[in-house]
Amino acid sequence: MGGHEVERLLAVERHRKGESVEAICCSMKKSRSWFYKWLKRANEVDQGWYEERSRGRHTGGCPEELRQRIVDMRARLDAEDTFIGAQMIAWELEEEQIVPPSISTISRVLRSAGLTTPKRRTPKGTKYPAPLAMEPGAVHQADFVGPRYVNRGRFYSLNAVDVCSGRVAAEPIHSRATEDVIPGLWNIWTRLGIPRTLQLDNELVFFGNRRYPNALGQVMRLCFSVGVEMLFIPIREPWRNTFVEKFNDHWNRKFYRRTKLEGFEPLRIESLSFEYRHNAKWRYSKLQGRTPNAALAQSSVQLRFPDRPTPPPMPLSTPPRGRVSFIRLIRSDRQLEIFGQRLPMPPEATYEYVRATIDIAAQQLTVTLRDQLLSTHPYPLEPATASRSRQGAKGRASSASLRPSG
Repeated sequence: MGGHEVERLLAVERHRKGESVEAICCSMKKSRSWFYKWLKRANEVDQGWYEERSRGRHTGGCPEELRQRIVDMRARLDAEDTFIGAQMIAWELEEEQIVPPSISTISRVLRSAGLTTPKRRTPKGTKYPAPLAMEPGAVHQADFVGPRYVNRGRFYSLNAVDVCSGRVAAEPIHSRATEDVIPGLWNIWTRLGIPRTLQLDNELVFFGNRRYPNALGQVMRLCFSVGVEMLFIPIREPWRNTFVEKFNDHWNRKFYRRTKLEGFEPLRIESLSFEYRHNAKWRYSKLQGRTPNAALAQSSVQLRFPDRPTPPPMPLSTPPRGRVSFIRLIRSDRQLEIFGQRLPMPPEATYEYVRATIDIAAQQLTVTLRDQLLSTHPYPLEPATASRSRQGAKGRASSASLRPSG
C-alpha cells in the first residue's frame, strides 16, 4: 500500500472518530475538496475505495452488440463506396431508430477494430489558385443535382455549401432555366447569407448566352447587384467544387433515395428539414468536431442577407460594377477559353492555372498567374437586347472581342 493510500485511510478514520474536517485538513495539508472526495468514496460499497482509479476514457458504455453493429455498418458503407466515417455511422444508426453513442466513442470502436486508415493527400502537379475561405460567408460553392423525379414530375436541387462553416442549403427548383435559378439562389441566400464569392461549375445558365458572351446573363447581373463575385472553376474539373460535390452525394443517399415524396411542396418541406438536420447535427473533423451551426455561432462574422423576401423582377438591368473570374488550365495550345471566346497566352502560362477576371466598371479583362499580371484586354459589354437584334456578323464579332488589341 502506497503512502497516498495510507493518507486517505487515516483521514477518513480520524473523521469517523470525531475529529473535525478542518483539523484533519490543516494537519495533513490537504484541501477540503480532497477530503470530501475520499469520504464519498469511503461511503460507497467498495472495499478498495482508497485506491487510485484510472483517469482514462472508458468504452464500457458501448455494449458489445452495439460495437459489432458499428463494425458491420462500417463494412456495409465501405461496400457501397460511400462515406465510412464515424459521423455517417451515427447518421445510419439514427435512421435505424438506434440511439448512437458519441462520435468519439464510434471512432474508438473503429480504431480498436483496426478500421481507421488516415488518408493523407500529397499535393502534386500544378498549384491550383483556390479562393481563401477563412470565415463564414467568404466562399460558397453551388451546383445542381438532377433531374430527379417526384410524383411523375421532374425537379432539380440547387445545393450550396459555405466552405468555411460547412453550412448547407438545398433548394428544389422546377428547372435549370433562369426564371427558376434566380429565385432559387435568392432563397438560398436568405438562409445561408450572401457570400463574397460564389464558386460555380461551367453551367451556361450561370454565365448567360454563349452566342452573346459580352452581354451579361441575368444570374450574373443578380450576383453583381448584391456584391457577389462569381468564380467559375476549370472546365471538366468538377472536383474543384469538392465540398458541394460531397454534399450532393450525401443528399442523394440520405435524402432523395430514402424520402417518400408526394409532390413538389412536400419535397420542399422535407428538403428544409434535411437541411436543418445536417446543419444542426453533422459534425466535421475540419471544424474540430463541431456542427456547422456551432461553427457559425462561435464566429464573430455578421452574415449579409437579402434586403427583400423575393428577388428583383426580371429583366435585371446592367449593374454599374461587379467582377467575374475564371480559373483555367492553359494547355499546350496556349489558349484561354471562356465560354467559346479564346485568347492566346504567353509561353510561361503553359500547363499553369491562370485566373481571368472581368471588371464590369472598367470593362476590362485581366489575366494573372500566381498573382502576377500576365495581360490586360478590353472587354466591352453589350446589352442583351441589342445583341439579340444584331445577329450574324455582330454575333461573330463578339467572339473576337478577347483578341489582343494592336
